[in-house]
Amino acid sequence: MQLHQGSESEYDKAHAAIWPELVDQMVADGILSFNLFRSGVTIFAIQERKTPFPDANTPPTALSKRWWSLMAKLMIIDAQGRPIRTELQEIFSLESTLKSRGAPP
Repeated sequence: MQLHQGSESEYDKAHAAIWPELVDQMVADGILSFNLFRSGVTIFAIQERKTPFPDANTPPTALSKRWWSLMAKLMIIDAQGRPIRTELQEIFSLESTLKSRGAPP
């Protein structure tokens, strides 16, 4: 995901004060782990889930829409107000390689 230049500090502050109800929604949605990393205006997100990641056609919750509305002035968004994200292709996983060799992780 990409931020607008100059919004880095405000983005960081918003996530430092994330809404408790949004955290509760993430857990209820099956998110086990969710980490955001930032380099300049580029955001990299990693989620571990016990349920599949919803596709782009899944309607967002009212709470998600409210958060995205807050983030809209900070990030590059699509016509529906969702942060535009680029899916990454996994090239290597040490854990998967060790498993395929029968080695303990």
